[in-house]
Amino acid sequence: MNFTLYKEKPRPFKLLETGVRTIDTLNPIVEGGTGFIPGAFGTGKTVLQHAISKQAEADIVIIAACGERANEVVEIFTEFPELDDPHTGRKLMERTIIVANTSNMPVAAREASVYTAMTIGEYYRSMGLKVLLMADSTSRWAQALREMSNRLEELPGPDAFPMDLSAIISNFYGRAGHVTLNNGKEGSITFIGTVSPAGGNLKEPVTENTKKVARCYYALEQDRADRKRYPAINPIESYSKYIEYPEFEEYISKEISGDWTTKVNDIKTRLLRGKEIAEQINILGDDGVPVEYHITFWKSELIDFVILQQDAFDEIDSVTPIERQKYILDMVVDICRAEFEFENFNQVAEYFKKLINVCRQMNYSEFKSDKFNEYRRQLEELINN
Repeated sequence: MNFTLYKEKPRPFKLLETGVRTIDTLNPIVEGGTGFIPGAFGTGKTVLQHAISKQAEADIVIIAACGERANEVVEIFTEFPELDDPHTGRKLMERTIIVANTSNMPVAAREASVYTAMTIGEYYRSMGLKVLLMADSTSRWAQALREMSNRLEELPGPDAFPMDLSAIISNFYGRAGHVTLNNGKEGSITFIGTVSPAGGNLKEPVTENTKKVARCYYALEQDRADRKRYPAINPIESYSKYIEYPEFEEYISKEISGDWTTKVNDIKTRLLRGKEIAEQINILGDDGVPVEYHITFWKSELIDFVILQQDAFDEIDSVTPIERQKYILDMVVDICRAEFEFENFNQVAEYFKKLINVCRQMNYSEFKSDKFNEYRRQLEELINN
């Protein structure tokens, strides 16, 4: 008899909608994919994970609190039972599993917590369900491995972590993925972990070894967090390797838009150019650079305020379906590709602030409602005049 649970089949690369624009639009993650969120203290790693947990297109959400502060775990227990799941209309807690391991628990429990969460995820994946596994934080898991390794007097590696730290991390991330069951159903585990290196040092062993195996890298930037630009994901440093996969590009072209990748590359190039010009303006002053530079800078600010930033406390802006993301991307790219003429930098700033304000109001309006269409009309008037 054949007891094989899975059967060989080419893997479908389907977008996992998280509802977060800066992830879905610029650095998408697929069903069964892997990603991690590194960042210093206070940059919003846990908050971003909670937002993804609430909004993502998943049947089951598993949150592994690995050495977290107790107040963050209690927040999930108190908040999730009161929230409505935007996909099912039922309470969010009904599709959420929490593996609680707070920082005051034994060190050995940190290793057990992440493996327990992954095993539970594999159980539901074998039932043909779409699982989203969030681990916060894998750095504390690695610290537990280091402490146990030292107690066992094993040969230490870099920064006293175990010598086989790279293999441990890669083996764990390798358990995520997409499967096709023998009964024809498909299941997946999408894994996103956070990394909280001491002092925000992204060159330490845990971050470096995780970067080798995770396909998506969502770098949280302290400067963006200080300026209250949330989610504080650095759009230039972050990346998704799935964009390079021809299967995923074919899926995007067929299901969403044929020129999606081209527009995303255009957006990232403009953001990089805007950052360079911002540094020049900071050194030379507003009147020390040409007006054309100011136009390029404010186009990057438009992208930042309209696409990258998202209000987690607003009922509409907190989650953005992929159809709306496509509409916003097309709208912003059209504005950025338009030619503008101004006499001085003051006119540039005044004009683009009006554009940004109208676009932000669109983000707070229900998609294609009368209010939304009215703001779109105001935007077209500003552009045409």
